[in-house]
Amino acid sequence: MVVLVSDGVSDYAKKLLEADGWIVENISLLVNPNLVRPKRFKIFNMTNYKKVVYLDADTMVVKSIEDLFKCEKFCANLKHSERLNSGVMVVEPSEAVFNNMMSKVNTLPSYTGGDQGFLNSYYSDFPNAHVFDPNIPQEVLKVRPVPEMERLSTLYNADVGLYMLANKWMVDESELRVIHYTLGPLKPWDWWTSWLLKPVDVWQNVRERLEETLPGTGGGKNPNDEHLVKFLSCYLSVF
Repeated sequence: MVVLVSDGVSDYAKKLLEADGWIVENISLLVNPNLVRPKRFKIFNMTNYKKVVYLDADTMVVKSIEDLFKCEKFCANLKHSERLNSGVMVVEPSEAVFNNMMSKVNTLPSYTGGDQGFLNSYYSDFPNAHVFDPNIPQEVLKVRPVPEMERLSTLYNADVGLYMLANKWMVDESELRVIHYTLGPLKPWDWWTSWLLKPVDVWQNVRERLEETLPGTGGGKNPNDEHLVKFLSCYLSVF
């Protein structure tokens, strides 16, 4: 497990990651014409790995995703019918692809002003890609052309916005692989959001079962948050 760490991440956080078995890699952020600093490009040049499954920090794996390593050159999930979401991606690292991206980063438009918008321009035909099927027989794989890109089903990138539309998952919940905690400020590591958004309970339930890797981290606690929690508890008890 590799975590890409940019500037602004504390030494304390890095030690927590290392204590939990992560390989911490520091990365330099790239500046694009929109003055937004993309951070996901690094994975396309991680050629010391055959395949990389990239997950945003606000995602949670709830079921095995090992079959994603069967994806070919590039896989992602399509959102809102027309745009790929870069929160969950499968990449076959390639120096040639990375260099080609860098040659176009100053010219291709980005609707987000960042890397996700750029990737939508770079993989402009992505909406027409076939859906990834991990169960295709080996004999078929051997004779079919290797696809340049494949679309992941919603099960691999089920965002909480989907849940909020109907107050339930509009896919088979038992088959969910990855939950993506989108919706701006409502992030699951802010423990109070569980009062507002039921899927946050999934995150918190796992967090509470974490073992202690550094002093004070049992149950996913951060010693730096203890004073804030005590203050809020006292404040709420008054009212």
